[in-house]
Amino acid sequence: MLELRLDCSGIPGSRRYCDPGAEKRLREIIGGRWRGVHYLGSGDYHYLSKFFCDNIPEPFDLLLFDHHPDMQKPVFEGVLSCGGWVRDLLETNPRLRHVTIVGMDPQLLCETEGFPGRVTAFPEGGTVTPPAPAELPLYVSVDKDVFCSCCARTNWDQGSLDLPTFERILRLLTAGRRILGLDICGNLPEDEGGTAADAAINRRSDEFVTALLKDRLI
Repeated sequence: MLELRLDCSGIPGSRRYCDPGAEKRLREIIGGRWRGVHYLGSGDYHYLSKFFCDNIPEPFDLLLFDHHPDMQKPVFEGVLSCGGWVRDLLETNPRLRHVTIVGMDPQLLCETEGFPGRVTAFPEGGTVTPPAPAELPLYVSVDKDVFCSCCARTNWDQGSLDLPTFERILRLLTAGRRILGLDICGNLPEDEGGTAADAAINRRSDEFVTALLKDRLI
């Protein structure tokens, strides 16, 4: 798989919240990309998923593994955030038809309300049921904060999902579906205490998730 590194460092107004100037610059760097595997680094930049999804030219569904639904209402109008990008995507992208969220904190279920028939949430520890037959392709986004601390080290509160359970759920929810793209975030930055050992654990999870889907990416 061809590897391409996009330098998004040093952009003011881009950490956790993405102001209009930073958004313009990041969209220029990303260009029209959505295919392939995208490693986004810290979960502070999970909103980058929206930019990739906005480039998808056909109707699609989003499958999100995340301990948070990322559907907070905006604190500042016109400013995208890592905690609200899914809501923004639902409100602004006419090609996004449905979002499935796996592993979220049950206490945050209320944040998913307001989009009847468009959001399915499987909270942490609950039963994941097979979806109704669907023909639309999927974009898959994984925040490693959905995993237990033995599988990932992040700078957000974490869930309890282990890698074998993740694989089982992923296979269940993607069976028979085209996969348009995959992104993975949730690293623990060095400036927030991340160590070489933390980075090694996160790398192993990245490789595990990537290996499950890379041969299915169109």
